[in-house]
Amino acid sequence: MISFIIPVYNEEGSLKELHDNIFKVMKEVGKPCEILFINDGSTDQSPEVIREIIATDDRVKTVNLRKNFGKSVALNIGFKRANGDLIFTMDSDLQDDPIEIPNFLKAIEEGADLVTGWKVNRQDPKEKTIPSKVFNTIVSIMSGLKLKDYNCGFKCYKKRVTQEVRLYGELHRFVPFLAHKKGFKIKEIPVKHRERKFGVSKFGPERYARGFFDLLTVIFITNYLKRPMHLFGWVGSFFFFTGLLIFSYLFFGRWIFGESVGTSPLFSISILMLGNGIQIFIIGLVAELIVHNKEREDLDSYSVLDDLE
Repeated sequence: MISFIIPVYNEEGSLKELHDNIFKVMKEVGKPCEILFINDGSTDQSPEVIREIIATDDRVKTVNLRKNFGKSVALNIGFKRANGDLIFTMDSDLQDDPIEIPNFLKAIEEGADLVTGWKVNRQDPKEKTIPSKVFNTIVSIMSGLKLKDYNCGFKCYKKRVTQEVRLYGELHRFVPFLAHKKGFKIKEIPVKHRERKFGVSKFGPERYARGFFDLLTVIFITNYLKRPMHLFGWVGSFFFFTGLLIFSYLFFGRWIFGESVGTSPLFSISILMLGNGIQIFIIGLVAELIVHNKEREDLDSYSVLDDLE
């Protein structure tokens, strides 16, 4: 069984064609499948169109959210309801071409746990493609997982991945990184990207700013969730020892020779940095205490490959 999870937000014109395209390809693939349309608070006729599709095809299901909660929420809901052993995610605007499905399945058969698409010839204006390239470069450097297209929504997962990766906010674009940190095998393949036929893009340039903050969140929760002192310790050390170095210069280099340092800006800076360093250390210790007390709840920062008896 293969499940297709498709978040929908005001895409009434594309849904029937997308449905037909998916099942046309899946008929050639020869595997049973289902489609889950997650209607994320659409204000157009998308819910009605989905109901019309369901009336003619019992392989299609839908979940209607009360308002627009965002793509991560929609995907999470789909992951929980999917019956497939393999799960595809696709955008509902027809820019992802279902003809690429066999290529994803081949990569899974070759050993990948998660296969993500790379829109080689992206059919979007330059005001979207150029910032996207910059964003992908920054994320690849900071995360350590080099992908050419973090924003591609066309992905295929083994179900185990969707069960262990938790999404919230706008972390959907970082699923490959989250899965990579748990030890899953990630593969990126080139995919065809089509021009938008209906509607308008739901994302603006502000998503890159939000994406950067989400990246910092992802790095923190994957690298320092169980060891916050490793982060706060380094930052606190930088402030404390920089302040100590400045203070030592003022004391040994000027004050002992009779110069007044009480009114020097460097003196104020050194005291401020020493104080900040101590405060950051204390924050790190408090965070460690919180983690220690919550450890028994098991936050599942690990992933088990086999459990043999």
